[in-house]
Amino acid sequence: MIAFISICYGALYVLIFNKLGLVKKTTGNISAFAGVGVVMIGAIIFMWYTFSPISTDGRLFRYIIPVVPNVRGEVVEVPIKALETISAGETLFRIDPEPYEITVRQLEAQVERHQAEWRLAKVNVDRAQELVKVQSAAMVDLDTWTANMEVAAAAIGVAKAQVDYAKWQLQETNVTAPHEGYVVNLQLRPGNVVTTIPLAASLAFVSYEANQIITSFSQSAVRRIDVGNQAEIAFTNIPGQTFAGEVTRIVGAGGSSQMTASSTLPTMTGAPANDRWGVVIELDDQDFARNLPQGAGGMVAIYTNYGKPVHVISKVALRMSAWLAYLTSP
Repeated sequence: MIAFISICYGALYVLIFNKLGLVKKTTGNISAFAGVGVVMIGAIIFMWYTFSPISTDGRLFRYIIPVVPNVRGEVVEVPIKALETISAGETLFRIDPEPYEITVRQLEAQVERHQAEWRLAKVNVDRAQELVKVQSAAMVDLDTWTANMEVAAAAIGVAKAQVDYAKWQLQETNVTAPHEGYVVNLQLRPGNVVTTIPLAASLAFVSYEANQIITSFSQSAVRRIDVGNQAEIAFTNIPGQTFAGEVTRIVGAGGSSQMTASSTLPTMTGAPANDRWGVVIELDDQDFARNLPQGAGGMVAIYTNYGKPVHVISKVALRMSAWLAYLTSP
């Protein structure tokens, strides 16, 4: 774009000095014209970079969720296919439920046993109460059976809680999608054994929960960008078109300023800070954003609240980039 502005100023030189002859071609006039051009072009470029900055590293980001089951076991079914859209709550894969079904039955049997113990203790409590009234039994017998009944009641509560947990584990053998999205690199197959270890995720799930354009700008350019500024994006894989959006967040943080706990002192080099700060953009057309490929990238222009006359430069540069994308498209 700088070359284009320079060519336009060069064309103005030809028009003024050669075609129209408005100014004589003397050393002084040519030097003055060149000096004015340098200052004018420099001022235009400064205002352009400051009030309507452009970044070339914009790309679509989505949440990537490592799918780790809550129970371990052998996979018996994987009904999904890679890259196909999956609705929230739809089954991703199933773990063999039989071991967990057996556990549920065992614990339910324990509940029944404790209930039988409670009923026996209740019968003995009632009997002991009657015998105590006619002084045919000692009070200690009544206390013993009352304690046995309370123990049985507590055991029933514990066993029911264990049944609930076992049923939850049984339910978790059916692993479902946390959001609408799709799975990339589907290698999971029936016969694989999955675990509950977070570092051993079974799937990488790409969520449609958010479709954000994230780009970066120099710290000098970010100082004029505000949340709510209008933006435009030209995607490399969609030549000839630009898409409107809005700045929703500015991430004013850089990795080089992060220090980790260490036994050594940090080394200061005196080098100037050159971290770029992130800017998050939401496209106006969310249906279009949802259909964009993960990682789709391109050029981003942001139109700040200042220097609106120079916004046209970014608009032209962005559309030139969009049309030039035809030359790089397969």
